[in-house]
Amino acid sequence: YVVGLEDQDEIKMGDLRALCTAGIIFLAHLVLQGGISLLNLPISKEAGFSAHQICFLVSMTFCAIYGCWLWANCTDQIKDRVYGHHKGASYLAEFNCSFQFYDLIISLAVKKLRQTDRIAHHVVALVLAFWSYHDSLLLYYSIFFFGVSEVSSVFLTSVEFFKEFPSLRDPQMSPLGSGANEVSRIMFAGLFLSIRVVYWPYISMQFWGDAMDALWDKEKLQFELICTMLANIGLTLLQFYWGATIAKQVHKKICRPPEMPPTEAKRDYHYGAINKLENGEYSTSKEEAVPLNPSA
Repeated sequence: YVVGLEDQDEIKMGDLRALCTAGIIFLAHLVLQGGISLLNLPISKEAGFSAHQICFLVSMTFCAIYGCWLWANCTDQIKDRVYGHHKGASYLAEFNCSFQFYDLIISLAVKKLRQTDRIAHHVVALVLAFWSYHDSLLLYYSIFFFGVSEVSSVFLTSVEFFKEFPSLRDPQMSPLGSGANEVSRIMFAGLFLSIRVVYWPYISMQFWGDAMDALWDKEKLQFELICTMLANIGLTLLQFYWGATIAKQVHKKICRPPEMPPTEAKRDYHYGAINKLENGEYSTSKEEAVPLNPSA
């Protein structure tokens, strides 16, 4: 498939759309952060993190739904899996590029998100997404890697959120939150292991076959293609690393002996987030918790 003049114009407009999309996400984050900080709630103490989780959830939900739809309905339209152009896949790569730029900046700014593997992932994904939509490189595979693989990320949002605010998942104080946390953890583990640990390597092997054929035929964008192949190795190893961590947690949960019921004293001090501190703010830590039983 040869990219026509109309497609070339569309690709040129991609940079502007990606920049505007990133600006919209940043603006949404700032508005959410300001609004959350004004609320006297447990999540208000980490307004930047909470705003990021909302933006992350909305963005990844879009990528997952749109990516799965493209994967199921449009992949047969891309005859050349390395250089073939497809508008829908290009839009998906544009959006992911915008989000990765936003997520990279926010991860550097918010301490709780400042993790080495997370930042490295964003940098690599940002570059790959840019090459994908700007040069129409591997748009077929971008549907999977920027869309289908993000299905598990939707539930990751809730897992990270409840991890940061433990009082919201306490079964005694928030039964609904506790149930939502358990469902999110189960869905995230199952989807991550099935999509990113099992299905991801299969698609990667197919990608390597197509990429090697393109390199052998000395097609265009050789440097970008080689870099993408190297990045695929690193990202695949990263999925295995994360997958092993998740598998250990699953094994630990399944094989963990039943817990003894907590004593009354422990329940009194267990997550005091439903009580206000002297300064009027809520607490999510055990150290700051106000005892529910004043006589304890």
